[in-house]
Amino acid sequence: MTDDLVDRLHQAQLTPYGKARAAMLEDVVRRADAAEAEELAFFSRLNLVTAYVMGGEPRKSLVPFARCVADWDADPAKYQEHSHLFLWCFKYAPSTLTKFPEVPLDRTHAVLDDMERRWRVGGHSPHAVHQHRWQVAAHIGDDETAAEQFRLWSTAPRDDLSDCIGCDPTSKVLHLTTTGQTAEAVALSVGVLDGQLTCNEQPQQMLTTLLPAYVAEGMYAEAVDAHRRAYRILRNQPGELSAYSDHIRFCARTGNLPRAVELIERHLPDLADSPSPLAAMDFAAAASHALSRVDLRIRRSAKEDAESGQLAEELAQQALDLAAQFDARNGTTRQSDNIRAVLAAEPWVEYLPLSETARKAHQRAQVAPPAVPEAPLPEGAGRGWLDRAEEAWQTDRRPEAVAAWAAFEQEVPEGDRTPLDQARVLDGRGLVASDNQEVELALESWREALSVYAELGEEIRVLRDRGRIGRVLCDAGQLDEGLATGEAPLRQLIEVDEPRRRGGWQYSLATMLAQADRSEEALAELSVLRTRPDTDTDLQSGAGILQCNLLLQLERLDEAEEAATAGTATREQMPRSFAYRQRGWIRLALQRPAEAIGDLEEAIALAIGTPDAEVHVAICRLELAKAYLFSGRALEAAETAEEALPALRDPELSGLFRDVRGVLTDAYRALGELESALTQVRALLAEAPDDAHPYWLAQTKQDEGNLLERLNRDEEAVDVFAAAAAYFEAAEQPLEYVQALRLAAQSARYTGDFAQVRELLDRVQPVLEPLPSADEQVLFQQAGIHWDRAILALQQGEVEVLVAEAARAAEAYERGGYEDQHLNAQLLLAEHATTDTTALEQIFNTLPTSHPHYHRTGYLLADRLRQLNRPQEADQLEARLSQA
Repeated sequence: MTDDLVDRLHQAQLTPYGKARAAMLEDVVRRADAAEAEELAFFSRLNLVTAYVMGGEPRKSLVPFARCVADWDADPAKYQEHSHLFLWCFKYAPSTLTKFPEVPLDRTHAVLDDMERRWRVGGHSPHAVHQHRWQVAAHIGDDETAAEQFRLWSTAPRDDLSDCIGCDPTSKVLHLTTTGQTAEAVALSVGVLDGQLTCNEQPQQMLTTLLPAYVAEGMYAEAVDAHRRAYRILRNQPGELSAYSDHIRFCARTGNLPRAVELIERHLPDLADSPSPLAAMDFAAAASHALSRVDLRIRRSAKEDAESGQLAEELAQQALDLAAQFDARNGTTRQSDNIRAVLAAEPWVEYLPLSETARKAHQRAQVAPPAVPEAPLPEGAGRGWLDRAEEAWQTDRRPEAVAAWAAFEQEVPEGDRTPLDQARVLDGRGLVASDNQEVELALESWREALSVYAELGEEIRVLRDRGRIGRVLCDAGQLDEGLATGEAPLRQLIEVDEPRRRGGWQYSLATMLAQADRSEEALAELSVLRTRPDTDTDLQSGAGILQCNLLLQLERLDEAEEAATAGTATREQMPRSFAYRQRGWIRLALQRPAEAIGDLEEAIALAIGTPDAEVHVAICRLELAKAYLFSGRALEAAETAEEALPALRDPELSGLFRDVRGVLTDAYRALGELESALTQVRALLAEAPDDAHPYWLAQTKQDEGNLLERLNRDEEAVDVFAAAAAYFEAAEQPLEYVQALRLAAQSARYTGDFAQVRELLDRVQPVLEPLPSADEQVLFQQAGIHWDRAILALQQGEVEVLVAEAARAAEAYERGGYEDQHLNAQLLLAEHATTDTTALEQIFNTLPTSHPHYHRTGYLLADRLRQLNRPQEADQLEARLSQA
């Protein structure tokens, strides 16, 4: 029974903090009490106290902790082995009690006095006692006592009951920041953040606490980095509502209200199940402050959406009501004063960009584009209105052109218009209709004008309308008719029209040729266009963009990069953004992600805020996330991909949406956020189209299995790897099928189901038999099966089987040229198939000191020397290993 309880306890300790871990420990405590296993029950209760505190349920910790105190005091000797954990849990009590206004302040002080007595009796440093006395004094607003306890805490020696080297300075940074000593706060943190932090609460708590100090000291880059790094860790941890408040305040006071609202909407549901009234008060105040400064509909998961102003008022009242309860308990006004200060807080800075793209976009918005002098338009009067309209349209002043055509029609009665006047009005009507995507009206207008021009002998105008009709027909997919109508006229116009118009006609011709898959002809036209001295620079840049598209289709990436570079010279923001996106994609494809990053950041900065550009920006973010990932910047990759997701939820964009999920999976994996990565992989599988290729399904399923294995969820991993194998089989990929089943067998071995391991390995052998035995990949899998059987035999103590299978594995690995795997097999044989030092010495003497197996082999040899009663040689070898 006790062994079963110990196993249950260990399983609980392996579970992440949260309600699941607490429930498992509650079960262990109940069973231990029923079995009258008093020591195990005591130890399990202490673990349960910690689980409640770290899992966001501190109120629940008070009852089991009180039971532990009573048990300890009844018989301290019985539980002496757990004295450190008992006293460590004692530290939770004062801070927990302050978070609940219904707990009398006298009780908290009594716990502090009891804590001090126990520390003194045990001979411990008062370091932790002074820290918790400071905490209570700061909470109630006793600044004099808080300052004195901070002094005593800072001068008392640390011991094994002090908070860790990350958490202890974090509390000191909080004191220094709240008392206006921000420079000292930053200085204190430097050595901590540079060191090795292993605590579950660090570095996220230190980084969060430093946010106001960083901003106050003008360390804006550090503040942004602290927010991004800390919040990523905190957002998936239970019981961090107060920390979310700090990040909401940071965003709201640095001009990042959209980000603050995002955090509020994400964590507002947590307010209903708050870890404590103190946390609820902090969150409500921070959220109210941010929401009172925006005018939005706020999404609420369990309730109807609410207006931001109304919700801000509700949350402010909630925060003030809770503050009043704390102040009534404390006999001060400190908490109410703090909440009113939060609600009325002014910005720290006008705007602090949280990403490089945001910085570039903000920087661009601050600089007005250089004014481009415009040539004067003809005077508007009578027929002059038509001249003015055509000149305005030609120089891309569309509103003025439309107004001039309208003025002509108002001012000149139809009876006074010549046929040429009427044709020119029809031309204008067609141009405006084409610009508004009214294809039929445009064609009707131009065809009517065309017949008039033909009768009047206006040859150039006839050619222009034919070229326009041809271009519109090609745009509408009527390529044969469009080319028959417009190609020849456009070629003539390129030669005979006004020089300033020729580039536009050449661009239209190149576009039509590209639409007809006559890419080389289109590229030739565009190359000429880009060198025309009489062509507008924006048109030349547009030619570069179109040229880039065609070159990409032909997979001529180097030429495409040059063309995209030409495209970035345009003065128009959206075309310029598109050119940067093109060049970023090309540089990413050419495996130059660092260069791609700058281009894609620029593309986003140019397009942010432009109407109807959301999908373009999302695609840029997807490519930027890939570039960040390939550059080893997983944090930026994850955040950028997360920003891309919302704009790609349209079913027609499902391919891009899946691409983003794939990037997120890799980014989360690189960040160690394995649960988040698993969520993305499972979403990919759930959203897979019905016609998804079985090979893709197999790879994705295998990815899911690998993540489960890393999360120590091996029972689930077995089934997932087996499912991946089935998909590989459907895709007719025998080697991948074998690999997936081997992975399933490995996970089964981790669970201790050795019969299942044998069954899975037996299934793969027949698959390899018909394959070419000399093929390297076949050899690798064949050797791998022998290796898997050898490891299974090792775990089961079957030495003869181990030796036979390891020998077969070594022989196959050697034939395939797999040196590392061959060495592993040799070491296994040397360790278990020999009793002297010959084999181990032969291997060891061939390895350089830098080899990853050098020390392992050396220590195996040292152990063998001791077994053979040669301790002096073993000592010499170990000394040599320690110096290598």
